[in-house]
Amino acid sequence: MMRLLWIRSAVVGAMALSLAVPPWVLAANTKEVPKKEEKAEKKAMDKEQIKSFQEALKAKGEDPGPIDGVIGHRTRSALRAFQKANDLKDTGILDDQTAEKLTAEKRGLLSDVSGAISPRFDFHEMAKVSLGTEWYRRTPKEQTEFVKLFADFLKKAVVSRIESYSNKITYPGDRVDESYAKVGSKLQTPRGEEIKINYMLRRLQSGWKIYDLIVEDVSLVENYRAQFSRVISKSSYEELVHRINQKLSEFDGKLAMAD
Repeated sequence: MMRLLWIRSAVVGAMALSLAVPPWVLAANTKEVPKKEEKAEKKAMDKEQIKSFQEALKAKGEDPGPIDGVIGHRTRSALRAFQKANDLKDTGILDDQTAEKLTAEKRGLLSDVSGAISPRFDFHEMAKVSLGTEWYRRTPKEQTEFVKLFADFLKKAVVSRIESYSNKITYPGDRVDESYAKVGSKLQTPRGEEIKINYMLRRLQSGWKIYDLIVEDVSLVENYRAQFSRVISKSSYEELVHRINQKLSEFDGKLAMAD
């Protein structure tokens, strides 16, 4: 029983920041934005930049509407709610002060997610399985570098794709033996849909570590393995590393937009 509680605590800790975000509180406000200021605001940013700020608003529990790079009514309302909560002028305009605050919040979220999942995930095993047979063709130095690259990619992917879920999490079943465990969970979205996630763990000297997530019967690690294999077979391992680094640069670029 104590072992099962320990395993569940590891899973809950990993879920707390990477998957579950408190539901938003939409502050209804229908103030109009001056046309001149709105035009300048839109001209200063491209769609990808706006999407990044919409993601940051959503991660903070606000409802910016679709993550579409368009500053519509719901994004304006979310901006006003965020501005009020942070003692900023509630104009609904994505000005420099608001952008800087949102960027700082997103950096903080990355730090929190990294701190929450790093001790609980077996990134070495996940990276090794994701790379498939190519892993054995790599030198020890390349393997170490790929594990770090994969871990960075996974942590930043969590932040860049984070969605709002309700706080309703159930655990329909667990299976534990001496070396391996599966913890089943179901998360409910704000629309009432259920997402089934099974956490696969193995026992190491340092404790129980998650080595795969099965989301709606699809293995995260096997999914990455298929994608990575396609890139390597069509091009090369070096191209795969290049593409992952490109994705990381895109994410870092979004974080640096307000600097």
